[in-house]
Amino acid sequence: MVLLSAAPLLAAPVPPEEKPKSRAKLLGTVKLNSYVTQVCWTPDAKHPIVVTGEKGLVIDRDQLGEEAPAKPISEFALPVGRAGKFGVTPDGTELYAMVPAGRFNSETRLCYWTLKDLLEGKKKAKPDRAVSLEVDNPNHFTFSADGRSLYVVVREPRGGTVLQPNRQPQQIGKVVRLSTKTGDIAEEWMSLDLPNATLLGAEIHPESGKVFAHFQSPEEHIVRCFDRPGKKEKWERTFTEPSPNSNVGSPMVSPDGNLVVASWSRQYMTPQPGAIPQPGQRVELVAVNTVKPQLLNATTGDVIADLVGDDVQNGQVICFSSDSKLMFGWQYQNSGMQYVVWETKSGKPIKTWNRVSSDTRDMLATFAPGRHELAVVERSAIHVRESLPKTVIFEPNGIPSTSRQPLQPQVLRIDHTAVIGIWDLAPLVK
Repeated sequence: MVLLSAAPLLAAPVPPEEKPKSRAKLLGTVKLNSYVTQVCWTPDAKHPIVVTGEKGLVIDRDQLGEEAPAKPISEFALPVGRAGKFGVTPDGTELYAMVPAGRFNSETRLCYWTLKDLLEGKKKAKPDRAVSLEVDNPNHFTFSADGRSLYVVVREPRGGTVLQPNRQPQQIGKVVRLSTKTGDIAEEWMSLDLPNATLLGAEIHPESGKVFAHFQSPEEHIVRCFDRPGKKEKWERTFTEPSPNSNVGSPMVSPDGNLVVASWSRQYMTPQPGAIPQPGQRVELVAVNTVKPQLLNATTGDVIADLVGDDVQNGQVICFSSDSKLMFGWQYQNSGMQYVVWETKSGKPIKTWNRVSSDTRDMLATFAPGRHELAVVERSAIHVRESLPKTVIFEPNGIPSTSRQPLQPQVLRIDHTAVIGIWDLAPLVK
């Protein structure tokens, strides 16, 4: 008799548990019935500072939730003149603002508020100190690492050029170093001038001393990198077929100085929206401008990635995270505007989402220092027509006229609103 031994049954393999996808988290929102012009963070990343057309508000991040905090922990009044860029000084002790002053913006001031006082809830009716600068209306500026100098890009029309109809005069520029104590010009760094081209903008990286300038000629865009110590050009990147009507602006350099975002524009002709061409029928074409950003290696100028695809009409990068690992911006497709987070290592988008309100006109954004938290400001403007009391015309006999009454007078009121959302993007970082 032969005994057969049964082979042990093999258990079915247990599928590995799928890890949940990392998701960004909305920490809370703040709603304001005013026009927001700037947003920045305190160095401890606990307080976003929101600047409206009239005042600045210091908000406690830990109080955010589904309902906005009852009121900010402190406020400060803005000086006369529309305030430009806001931020915190390199030593983290003061809030600064670049403010054009005077009736015709004939003076530009650097205003300072003591940050400790604002965080303690003290209201400020005026800046604690202000420095009048020797240059006016700077195109771009950045502080030196020690905060003693201000590097400023100044643009001006090219002299001796003949103005062409419907065209802006060519712009040239220069980089100067100012004293933040006196506002005087301490040094003229370099000129930014390219023959037969206009300077769109420039940015300085204070740690490396590199200057990145963007020019546009009738045939091409040109981005140049200059090495400050020798004032020599390190590399040049060009892109042909520029759009003559686009507003591309300055390059954007990452905080570590290793990456640069440059935008290129093209123009193409397309049929009028909604037009259905028929055989043998003429169709009116309209010009469409496209603006698309590229991520470049700041050392060589080589392209790392195109940040938007062919199906995207326009796109823009707004800000880098402080560790240069993430970028935030927007892109516009046929379906509308979307917000985008890119990782800088590959240049690929890792998160997109839609704006909160269809009334959103534009937006602001900034990353918190030392964290992957993002403050996004969606700005809206609603136009409301209001009727004024009607004027009545009387006949000589004192009876209201029935044939000569004027139309009901109206005025246009613009209601500004803003939604500030604080996003935690740390789960997206590998």
